[in-house]
Amino acid sequence: MSRLTGAEGPAVDFAGITPELLARYDRPGPRYTSYPTAPHFSPSFGEAEYRAALARAAARSDAPLSLYVHVPFCEARCTYCGCNVVIAPHRGPEERYLEAVERELEIVASHLGRRRTLSQLHWGGGTPTYLTPAQCERLFGAVMRHFKLAPGAEVAIEIDPCVTSDEHLAALRGLGFNRVSLGAQDFDPRVQAAVHRVQPLALTRHQVELTRSLGFSSVNIDLIYGLPFQSAASFKVAVESVIRELAPDRVAVFSYAHVPWLKPHQKALETLPMPRGWDKFLVFAAAAESFLAAGYRFIGMDHFARPGDELARALDAGTLHRNFMGYTVLPATDLVGIGMTAIGDVGGAYVQNEKHLARYQRVLAAGALPVERGLERTEEDEVRRRVIERLICTFGLDFGWVRERLGIEPRVVFERELAALAAPAADGLVEVDENGVRVLPRGRVFIRNLCMPFDAYLAGDAGKTVYSRTV
Repeated sequence: MSRLTGAEGPAVDFAGITPELLARYDRPGPRYTSYPTAPHFSPSFGEAEYRAALARAAARSDAPLSLYVHVPFCEARCTYCGCNVVIAPHRGPEERYLEAVERELEIVASHLGRRRTLSQLHWGGGTPTYLTPAQCERLFGAVMRHFKLAPGAEVAIEIDPCVTSDEHLAALRGLGFNRVSLGAQDFDPRVQAAVHRVQPLALTRHQVELTRSLGFSSVNIDLIYGLPFQSAASFKVAVESVIRELAPDRVAVFSYAHVPWLKPHQKALETLPMPRGWDKFLVFAAAAESFLAAGYRFIGMDHFARPGDELARALDAGTLHRNFMGYTVLPATDLVGIGMTAIGDVGGAYVQNEKHLARYQRVLAAGALPVERGLERTEEDEVRRRVIERLICTFGLDFGWVRERLGIEPRVVFERELAALAAPAADGLVEVDENGVRVLPRGRVFIRNLCMPFDAYLAGDAGKTVYSRTV
């Protein structure tokens, strides 16, 4: 392992990470796509609270919105999957679901008044391309009946190449989608067979080439490390194939989150050889070194991008943001979640929809909003949320920025949290001085750990099985 820069980006110091260091920091912790995190959402937050949050959001009529639409259906279950999905090998249930989504869009939009402009639209799942091209057109039309796209809006979709046709991609581009994310996970046949996701490289290459020819402006590839039969050497072969044959603009190299207490189907993998601990870290390090050597920038956590990509430019400019859809360069003060299990961030509150398909549809049929739980953030939550986002998105925390933007004295308010960084500082992960916090090259792999001292809720999670491991 080595210390690499990746084009003009900051170095990532893999050589300084030892098995002993990894053992100290590889523990359960949040990914911080929200703060407070989802385990702290409460069923006491219901429809009335959501309507009030939408009213607060409506007051900012000139501000753009982000909109996420969840399409939960998959033809078959991948055994690694941690998403909220509905397995439906036979078509049919999606028709009633689309009716419910159309109704939800109508109700939510009615509470947003004149605030209808989207800077970001994202379809995820599940498998959005489980829908036929005609159904995709129907869903997009439903969104556009109530909202409009801002100039330069990100319009993105996640696809499974195994169920996505050329007709799908042509239809999506015709609707205005300009970004596509293809799930790949790994191209090793043994790994694919073990996780029930057989996907030839040639198929993925065809779809990437087609998206380019159709005019999609950005292509992302999702990979997963920590799966059965993976090794540093085998995963490096897959990564080199991605670089050489797919040449994506962005790559996400996700850590496999083994959470069988939440996803019982993952227990099927426990009988198979899986890299853990140090061996798992070596798999990630091999992938990261390949991407950095090929000129990609390390954006943070598990994301890489080409130097000219908007994410890389935003990282340099200090304007990178993070929400439930991951890293983004087009911040919207509010994110509306539509569909079963979708999570929104609206009017200073988080809201999550019903997780059960039948209940989601039944509530909407009755004309109500399908809220399952949520959380209204306090002033302290808002401060900590912005501090954690700043750490994740800039690898640092400038105390001057904190004083100017948040109106607090960080060395007083966060005296205990900064003291907790003494151990990571001794391990060469971070520096803390009178000017702020700076994450060092060795610490960038452990950014989740470095955010955790600022999480006021974690102490209450002690002893609970809540989060995946940080590395």
